Amino acid sequence: MWTPTRFVSALVLGGVCGLLLDHIHVHFGVLFYPNPWLWGQAWWVAPLFAAATIAILSGASLFTDGAPGTREHQVGGSAAWFVAAYWASGQWHGHPIGLALGYAGFFALRTTHRPTLIFAGLLAAGGVGFEALLSSTGAFHYRHPDLWGTPMWLAGLYLHGAPLALAVAARLRKVASPT
Repeated sequence: MWTPTRFVSALVLGGVCGLLLDHIHVHFGVLFYPNPWLWGQAWWVAPLFAAATIAILSGASLFTDGAPGTREHQVGGSAAWFVAAYWASGQWHGHPIGLALGYAGFFALRTTHRPTLIFAGLLAAGGVGFEALLSSTGAFHYRHPDLWGTPMWLAGLYLHGAPLALAVAARLRKVASPT
């Protein structure tokens, strides 16, 4: 799946896109960094998202055979859902129960694909766990944490990231396999 060009592309795109999406949370006051560097964000935000992109895509590749046969495995649509979910967390972070229920409801409407459900659950648990650990170091803070220093809706945001990761991993595997 990984060639040097794809690896570097994933690092750069993951870092830049992650930085921009994270800025939604800074802009709307969802979280803050004690030592901001650029746009209210810490210097390490882009490298962290870059590394997370590689880790998540590598994990997603274990759940796809490269055949994006279902709607949630289309890159464009999955990206739109994920960006909308990120934006929603900025807009409605002050309504954590409603946001968490909305994420769960829309995700349930999006997929019944077993590998997607399994990967999404693992990604949500791992993502929330990592963010809880990172925020416990004081590197950043959510303004309204509910559970382990994170908001209750955070797992739902990761749920909506899973179809995108699976779509990209499937595309990378499909391009890598000879046809």
